[in-house]
Amino acid sequence: MKFFIELNFNWNSILEFILARGKVLKENNELNYKFDISQFYTDFLKSPKIFKNRDALNPTYIPNNLPHRDIQIKRIAEITACLLKDGVPFNFLSYGKTGTGKTSVIRFVSRKLDEKCNEIQINRPWWIYNNCQQVNTPYRILANIFNTLSTEEKIPPTGLPKDIIFQKLLNLLDDVVGNSVCFIVLDEIDILIKKKGGNEILYDLTRLNEKYQLKKSRVCLIGISNILKFKSFLDPRVLSSFGGEELVFPAYNAEELTDILQERGEIAFFKNVISEETIPLCAALAAKEHGDARKALQLLRKAGELAERSHNKKVSPKFVYKAQKSLEQDNTEQFIESLPKQIQLVLCSIFLIAKHLPNLKIITGDIYDVYLEIYEKIPGVKKLTRRRVSDLINELALAGIIKAEVVSMGYYGRSKIVKLDIPLDQLFKILEKIENIKHILNYKPIIAQNGKAKLKKNTFKKLF
Repeated sequence: MKFFIELNFNWNSILEFILARGKVLKENNELNYKFDISQFYTDFLKSPKIFKNRDALNPTYIPNNLPHRDIQIKRIAEITACLLKDGVPFNFLSYGKTGTGKTSVIRFVSRKLDEKCNEIQINRPWWIYNNCQQVNTPYRILANIFNTLSTEEKIPPTGLPKDIIFQKLLNLLDDVVGNSVCFIVLDEIDILIKKKGGNEILYDLTRLNEKYQLKKSRVCLIGISNILKFKSFLDPRVLSSFGGEELVFPAYNAEELTDILQERGEIAFFKNVISEETIPLCAALAAKEHGDARKALQLLRKAGELAERSHNKKVSPKFVYKAQKSLEQDNTEQFIESLPKQIQLVLCSIFLIAKHLPNLKIITGDIYDVYLEIYEKIPGVKKLTRRRVSDLINELALAGIIKAEVVSMGYYGRSKIVKLDIPLDQLFKILEKIENIKHILNYKPIIAQNGKAKLKKNTFKKLF
């Protein structure tokens, strides 16, 4: 009792002590934990077999039947069928949310068209897929097309003028494709349009048959976009080159997703492995949130893997709920909390600018200026150079926390335009949990203070 009297019944201090002690014990247990991987594999081999072909639940798997996409399959078949009679299909655009079957339908039709060409013994067309999420500049698009067709010469990542690449590509198309059609598929084409020169490269690709006068081969361009208003970003010349052919892919409802999962489940799992309620539950959860077939397939596969790891014979609804929780778990908070203090300060600098100046284009110099204002507020932190802060910005961009694009500033050289890639309020909630950081989240940088300006590390009062 005396001990508590001396503490003046400071229950908050006692609670903090208990929590801190519990954290230490947990960390010690984690450090002392030993995993016997050999025994794990031995036990895993003894567990019941659940999957017959787990690849059937991958988004890239194309089955022999695509439920609830007959209308879209028919439209694309109608557009491309003229190839069977030596015709050249129109360029066309496909729209729809992620996971509505756009790419799968095109790959399905391409496979069936190839089979028919083999059957009637004519030259099969070429299909070149470009995901503009990865191949996202005009130069890289051309290089990818050329390198896919060529078995010998390869276009380097950078360095060649566009007209030289075009001439090489024209010669290669006639030599490799011959008297047939080369279908160039640009998936997530909206990303390309946002890049410098995006409209120009699309115009060139849509006019390959006319402007560049291919001698034997022909080209058909297929654009796939997640944005229904994508056409508004297109140059009028590019828009007219697509020939007015458009397809819309609606989101799946729960009933449609159930049919899709049922067919894939029969391919992926052994018989009687899936509980009766499991597939309807996966479909309902996916339809309620996004209507995304990819997410529904991912949920079912994850549920199967959790059942497999638990040595269960059945994929029951409890594993679906566990899978949903696992897939929805946001690792961003854990990642930011584990970052070194200096990177956290750079991220905090970006946060403060975005918070107080939401319409400002954030550049590297602004981030460094704010960093210089706040680093001294953290005990034991040494000042970094501008070059090192720029490197840390690159690391945050690679982690997907921010987006950083290098742009020319004319007379002032080049700089990075930086944007947060996570919501501002979410970042605030994460940063306020970090000791030594939370106390500076309400700091207002000089750049955001009215009546003040910064010049050569000195702060002055604005006169006008």
